[in-house]
Amino acid sequence: MKKTLVVLIILSLISITSACLSRDKTVEITLYYANADNSEILTEKREVKITQGKTLPELAIEELLKGPETDGLISTIPEGTKLLNLDVKDKIATVNLSEDFTGFPGTMAESLAIISIVNTLTDLEGIDQVHILVNGEELIAPSGNPYGLLKSYDIKQINRDLNKQVITLYFPDEQAMYVIPEQREVTKDEPIAEIVIKELMKGPETPGLAQTTIPEEAKILSVEIKDKTAYVNFSRELVEKHIGGSAGEMMTILPIVNSLTELPEIEKVQFLVEGEKEKTLAGHIAFDEPFERCEEYIKKPSP
Repeated sequence: MKKTLVVLIILSLISITSACLSRDKTVEITLYYANADNSEILTEKREVKITQGKTLPELAIEELLKGPETDGLISTIPEGTKLLNLDVKDKIATVNLSEDFTGFPGTMAESLAIISIVNTLTDLEGIDQVHILVNGEELIAPSGNPYGLLKSYDIKQINRDLNKQVITLYFPDEQAMYVIPEQREVTKDEPIAEIVIKELMKGPETPGLAQTTIPEEAKILSVEIKDKTAYVNFSRELVEKHIGGSAGEMMTILPIVNSLTELPEIEKVQFLVEGEKEKTLAGHIAFDEPFERCEEYIKKPSP
């Protein structure tokens, strides 16, 4: 009787253990996507169930191809891309994607899509490098050469690089008769139009260029862009502390207008002082209508 009871207990334990082993295992993975304007790579955590017939790397890529579930994230992988097969050997994941993966609108989108795939896979244990194929053939880079084996990308550094932009600023020449362009690399940690004006107010970095006549006490309150017009709202010090004179007014207006209209989204600039239009800046130039870009006051280089 005792032997029978022991056998029954053992069989029961085996049955319970088998049932536990047959249950699907849930694993958390990290997926890589871009934000809405492709200026940053962000991650999304997602739980997946490992079932028979699917490896974790295969599940991770299939989840990545579904697109993000988090608001504000987008996928840069072309719509319709499918995973044909995925093999891991010697810590190298070879990913074979459908031909849809070649339909990129530009090199930036292609780079972000590759980063998404590579970092999603190299975050998994046992994968150090990724080899991307399209219909079994090497994925070719814009240079004309195969991408080859790809290692995990430094996302922090990439995000820093993505948030850099070269802007063109216009500063007065020494005679305050013309404006001269100066290029400057900035970090896009604020709206780019606001950055342009703040960089103008810092002054030029190029020898031979002069400060604008924007008063030091003036503060930029806001910049709003609507229908290709930038509404630039300054504090009252813009008019109260201005040096005056028609040339002085020009060297406030021209640098701001020409610098802002370098941005593709801006064609005109409307100045406001604490939310209201002013008839003149300092008594000479009409200041209550939008200004267009003024090419004739840009100093041309000597032949």
